[in-house]
Amino acid sequence: MKNNIGFDNRKFLTEHEWNTYIKRMPVRYIKKKKTECCEICGEKATAENPFESSHIIGFKIGVVYFGLTPDFLDCDDNIVTAHKRKCNSKAEISKESVCQRLSELGIKELPSFLPEEIIELWSKLIK
Repeated sequence: MKNNIGFDNRKFLTEHEWNTYIKRMPVRYIKKKKTECCEICGEKATAENPFESSHIIGFKIGVVYFGLTPDFLDCDDNIVTAHKRKCNSKAEISKESVCQRLSELGIKELPSFLPEEIIELWSKLIK
């Protein structure tokens, strides 16, 4: 979209941006093309159970708990093709796994304004 200026490849929101988005979740703009088979179960789509693009780091968890930018959450590396009814929820990882994934991406520190439970979890899991 012409009006979207993005987040300059930042992974994290500023505190001001985060405070805005926790009031109302941002719109998702997923550009990654869907695969021919579900990336969770390996089966094809059906009329009763079509494919959708699913976030590995869930959009709500990513924004609300970790302050991640919508651009980062919608990037190809965080999206998989999954069945809408059976596999979508299986694609999303836990808060503990989000910490691990961010650490593997080279993140050393989370923004200080995040919920205390996330800062504590990060401190406990990432040393």
